[in-house]
Amino acid sequence: MLQSSTFNNSLLEWYHSNKRDLPWRRTSDPYKIWLSEVMLQQTQVITVIPYFTKFITKYPTLQHLADADEQALLKDWEGLGYYNRIRNFHSAVKDVKENYNAEVPDNPDEFFELKGVGPYIGGAVQSIAFNHLLAAVDGNVLRVMSRLNEDSRDMTKAGVQQSVKKEIEEIIPLEAGDFNQALMELGATICTPRTPKCIMCPVQEHCEAFKRNTVNNFPIKKKKTKKKEETYNVYFIVNDAQEIFIYKQEGDLLKGMYELPKYDVDTNIENIEEELDVRLDDKRIYIGSDKHVFTHKIWYMESYLLHTTSKNEYFVPVGEVHELPMSIAMKKIFRKFAADEFAEL
Repeated sequence: MLQSSTFNNSLLEWYHSNKRDLPWRRTSDPYKIWLSEVMLQQTQVITVIPYFTKFITKYPTLQHLADADEQALLKDWEGLGYYNRIRNFHSAVKDVKENYNAEVPDNPDEFFELKGVGPYIGGAVQSIAFNHLLAAVDGNVLRVMSRLNEDSRDMTKAGVQQSVKKEIEEIIPLEAGDFNQALMELGATICTPRTPKCIMCPVQEHCEAFKRNTVNNFPIKKKKTKKKEETYNVYFIVNDAQEIFIYKQEGDLLKGMYELPKYDVDTNIENIEEELDVRLDDKRIYIGSDKHVFTHKIWYMESYLLHTTSKNEYFVPVGEVHELPMSIAMKKIFRKFAADEFAEL
């Protein structure tokens, strides 16, 4: 077990002298701190910085974001992925506006009741914004703790993460927010997954793995499961009015985002005609192929241009498509298709 006083002092002293200058560290506004933590889930710091800057410029207060149109938010979020994050955040800030006078609750129990707030987000925001003595355990922290204690448990398991959280909260100092950020900063910049900079580590003397030269053995790697592969045909269906068929997703993965009709490769053209209520002629122009990797699956996409004489509520003028929020997977397909190709129809 770590000796709390010397470990904490060494870690905090290092953090105060070496922390990165990040835009969310220049504010004490709980809303902006919360926004940054939502963005940073599953996303690298360098990617988040311009999105964070754009959001706090466009939505400078919690009320601004609570009052925003969801489609506009999804469009602004476009490219960050994991779109449930912004949908849940939007729902939560609307709850805060309605029930907490647009002030982020300075109360862990109340904050944890908000949509999308789990152990990490709750611990991070409540400690950084309000200094509540809660741990914020992310992948960086789990890696640091596994090496400090030569902990051979599977750090991906929820029960193990809860145990690590309790261990940290037994030693967490009154500077809880800085302490949590220091642990994360240590994992991000020094105690990295590969080639850790042990010689520069401020808590080297407390690290059991360093003492036994086993740092690269931790955390214990679990066997990776193979990603599920899915292959689709994606259709650019364009009518005589230079409009394209596109619709809003209702599924959990990309809910609220717009996408072109896509079908499993085994789906025949007659079924597509019936489902879309459009007549497709025999002229099918091949556009190209692409691949998109999600966390747990891979999409392989073959795209085709089809012409129709139909028109319904799903057709949108070609020039307006760029205003709709779309996933990166769909944007990849669109990049292969120049708008001036419509002129040939």
